[in-house]
Amino acid sequence: MRGRSCGRVGVLAFDMDGVLIVEKSSWSVLHEYFGSKAIVDEAGDAHRFERGEITYSEWMRRDTEAMVRVAGRCITRDEILNALLGRVTIRDSARRVVELARGYGIVTAVVSGGVHVLAEYVARELGIDMAFANKLTFDRNGCLVPGGEEVVNPLRKGDVLRRISKVTGVPLSEFMYVGDSAWDVSAFRYVGYPVFLKGSDDPPDLDGLIVINDLSELSTLLKELCEER
Repeated sequence: MRGRSCGRVGVLAFDMDGVLIVEKSSWSVLHEYFGSKAIVDEAGDAHRFERGEITYSEWMRRDTEAMVRVAGRCITRDEILNALLGRVTIRDSARRVVELARGYGIVTAVVSGGVHVLAEYVARELGIDMAFANKLTFDRNGCLVPGGEEVVNPLRKGDVLRRISKVTGVPLSEFMYVGDSAWDVSAFRYVGYPVFLKGSDDPPDLDGLIVINDLSELSTLLKELCEER
């Protein structure tokens, strides 16, 4: 990893959906593309997961099964990525924030409950060091199969942050995490600098939560923290 020149922040981690990209859910974007959104909305699996009635792996299986069933054909990784890239927008200010963080020697990461093929692309486009998101699985013919690999449980994002802390040697007290919804509370509770990007959701009631209205405000925040003597 790079040598650090910011004494207070060593890792800057972002949620992806609603933070690095404008759209609130990359999963919803895919369901709209494949025509399965009505099915998953009616199933109410998000609420079932929150109540503990199903696991996140089961939620992923049911979501991907709906896509495959409605499409009625082979869904390839390339089609999924192209569908997402044609329908999501990376925030203009994201690149500037990441460049500033890297200039301070801060390690950057995506920690998202979204789709890994998109998280990987966004990280590469923005120059982010690492990306953690949930992986779709494909058979030997390259076709999407129901299921997937759970990498980031939306209610246990802190587990991923602890892994990053172990790899980088940066304590969680020197982590900044940027999220935009209640799904990020599990990350906010673990880090020294929890940042909530205000949008359609109200910020959770958490001590020490920093609320911003635009991602560009992170630049000012980082400068204050990194240049303070």
